[in-house]
Amino acid sequence: MSVASVTWIERDGLLRSPMLGSRGFVAGFTTRAQGSMAGSAYPLDEQSRNRASLARSLGFPGVIRIKQVHRNAVVRVEGPSEPWPEADGLWTDRPGLLLGIAAADCVPVLIADTRTAMVGAAHAGWQGTLARVAERLVAAMTAAGADAGDLIAAIGPSIGPCCYTIDDARAELLAPLGDHLRERDGRVFFDLWSANAAQLASLGVPEIEVAGICTKSGGADLWSYRARDAQGRYGTQLGFIGRERG
Repeated sequence: MSVASVTWIERDGLLRSPMLGSRGFVAGFTTRAQGSMAGSAYPLDEQSRNRASLARSLGFPGVIRIKQVHRNAVVRVEGPSEPWPEADGLWTDRPGLLLGIAAADCVPVLIADTRTAMVGAAHAGWQGTLARVAERLVAAMTAAGADAGDLIAAIGPSIGPCCYTIDDARAELLAPLGDHLRERDGRVFFDLWSANAAQLASLGVPEIEVAGICTKSGGADLWSYRARDAQGRYGTQLGFIGRERG
């Protein structure tokens, strides 16, 4: 098992996963250049157009979404549906579908099966990480026929251990996850990246890539909930993964 911090490549205003891209998957994270993809700060029709434009630029008919609720339900998708299913993870074994996870500080976890066309994505903020949504996604994919040894995973841009301060009550809740709390200058920081990487590794995922880009301070042109403007306004990016039809 290997966990590697790898610089994601910015191309056409998108951050791309080198590992997933090298295996034939379309995977990455949007920036402000594509506009907000979700959330309540921008008009819903504008965000829908932004997602449609993203999908077209990547060669897909649209983006498959879920209604994210900071829990650990995982659903299989075979195409777009209305209303969006309430879940924080989704997967498909159908090529030609682009899965999307909205994130402004939470972790987008992107998983692909190198043996088949199966891909999955999870939304892991502190609550989803505590509820082990990444594990639930791997379990769903392996129950459907994937072998954990054939899976590769990328942990996309999110708020990093440099900036994610939490209070003592939350630290107490998260402590059972393992050694992912850091103390510095009298404050407690939570490492979402290492916590989710550990969950993936515990189920046998052999290759895990960590983008290592903090949405709050990483220098990329990203929105962050914790760095929202004086009016409380911020946009939301989209972590995405898919495999084109052969």
